[in-house]
Amino acid sequence: MPSRSLSRTTWFAILGATLLSGLILWETARYARSVALDEIRTRSAYTLDLVIENLRGELAKYSFQPRLLAHSTVLTDALTQYPQASAMDRANSELERINEVTGARATYLMNKDGLTIAASNWSSDKPFVGSNFSFRPYFKEAMQGRLGRFSALGTTSGERGYYFAHPVRNADGIIGVVVVKMGVARLETAWRASDDIILILDEEGIVFLSSRPEWRLNAISPLSAAAHQRLSETRRYAGEAHRELSFSRAPDSDIIEIGKIDALGTSNRTKKYLAISAPMNEAGWRVLILADASGVAYRVQIALLVVGFMLASAVLASLNIYQRRRRLNERLELQEAAKAELGDKVRERTKDLSRAVARLRAEVSERQRAEEDLRRTQEELIQASKLSALGRLSAGISHELNQPLTAIRNYAENARVFLSRNNTATTDANLGSIVEMGERMARIIRNLRTYARNEPVGSRPARLLQSIRDAIGLLQPELRSADIEVTSDFTDDELMVIGGDVRLQQVFVNLISNAIDAMSNAPRRHLTVSVEPRATDVAITISDTGPGLRAKDMNRVFDPFFTTKEVGKGTGLGLSITYGIVNQFGGYIEAANNDDGGATFTVTLHRVESNREAAE
Repeated sequence: MPSRSLSRTTWFAILGATLLSGLILWETARYARSVALDEIRTRSAYTLDLVIENLRGELAKYSFQPRLLAHSTVLTDALTQYPQASAMDRANSELERINEVTGARATYLMNKDGLTIAASNWSSDKPFVGSNFSFRPYFKEAMQGRLGRFSALGTTSGERGYYFAHPVRNADGIIGVVVVKMGVARLETAWRASDDIILILDEEGIVFLSSRPEWRLNAISPLSAAAHQRLSETRRYAGEAHRELSFSRAPDSDIIEIGKIDALGTSNRTKKYLAISAPMNEAGWRVLILADASGVAYRVQIALLVVGFMLASAVLASLNIYQRRRRLNERLELQEAAKAELGDKVRERTKDLSRAVARLRAEVSERQRAEEDLRRTQEELIQASKLSALGRLSAGISHELNQPLTAIRNYAENARVFLSRNNTATTDANLGSIVEMGERMARIIRNLRTYARNEPVGSRPARLLQSIRDAIGLLQPELRSADIEVTSDFTDDELMVIGGDVRLQQVFVNLISNAIDAMSNAPRRHLTVSVEPRATDVAITISDTGPGLRAKDMNRVFDPFFTTKEVGKGTGLGLSITYGIVNQFGGYIEAANNDDGGATFTVTLHRVESNREAAE
């Protein structure tokens, strides 16, 4: 009986140890798998966020362009004068020029029937001119007064693109649609270096963009009859056949199995991926990241191996203490070897994660450098505008300096003659005149040097009237050459505003220069500069007697590249730069026409107390 009882106890102990070991192994496998998937999921989430932000940034570059182009008088004239050849030629040239500046894949203009009447690629082998795209959803949305958006394969070019469309209006309503096509193939280039598979899916579940070229234009799930009908109506992929990728997913799981597609369209050798996705509703896309999850099973196996070894060691130790003592050193060595192997795996994984973090940091640094380059480009554009104005002023400045130099030479020669005659009184008068001429030259050079200086962007208190006087003095040769009479009504030299002396001077130089150009053919040439101090701000008005502004141009005078001057006589950036500088100061600028002819520009700036230090 005792031996039977002992045998029964032993069997119960073995059964209990087996059940406990199984539970521990099951929990170990679940925990190891959860940790491995969480690491992959976290890294994929970072990648997903970066991809979405990058896509939104690329789309944002082109989304506003159709709205701006819709206000172009060249395009409006083309729609209203179609098929007049001269109007079509102007529209084609304008679209080609703008497309070269923006870097879009194509820019084209359609009438109300969807017929393309002008395009940037009018001279290419496959021009859009003459093609009808009324079946495209972006055209229908634009004709309803909305911004049309659509991603598709071009029916003419055969290239994938993202389309932005905007209605073109006149007094009668919508008369056409202007479209900008953005190339998307270059977006995939950077994705190929990623360890993850990046997919951009359309509303039907078709792969539009992919880091795997062989997956493009394939469906991740069977397409319904309605989906086939929509694709046919919109000719979204120009009749391309959509093979179905072998995606399979267990219920309530984010692990999917994908079969490798061969040249015949069949699939074999399935591989596991962790799928994480997010919608881009504004683009009609869903971004899907597939992270390789084949290493999860390996990590689970390693964890089970370690835990199983530890359980086996404990069981063996409980069965025979003597044997445990004898082989204690051997087991310790085996445990150390297993720990070392696990440590090597952990360190290798840590290195992989460190490299991934380094790549993310490099991408963030690259984006910061891009923003800094944009800021520098804006500053260089302002400086280039000033240097361009200086080039126009150089002839007048040379004449202004030549006159006092000639006078100084004459006074000096006369002083020598009077000095030889001991006529000190006349000599002293001549020397005084030389000093006065020198001060006059110094003022001219100081204004020129101040205007050419590249001032930091920060805004500080500045002397308003000094900046106005410096601007008038800098443009004095042009004013005199154009026979323009200047009237000013300001006297308070201590009037201070928020700004910067150099950039404030540039604002008035740009406005006065525009006024000079506007009055070039005016019978009466009179420039009026007035300053109206108020409680919290100061209003500066600059009025001319030129032809004034056209009513249809009133809302566009501050747009970049908009100009009413002849070709080659203006870049269209002066008023845009002026608008930006005034906004940096926290002020605003307005344009209006005078009742008796001419235009008036009013600049309003924040006023500060005169006892605050002015900006240098």
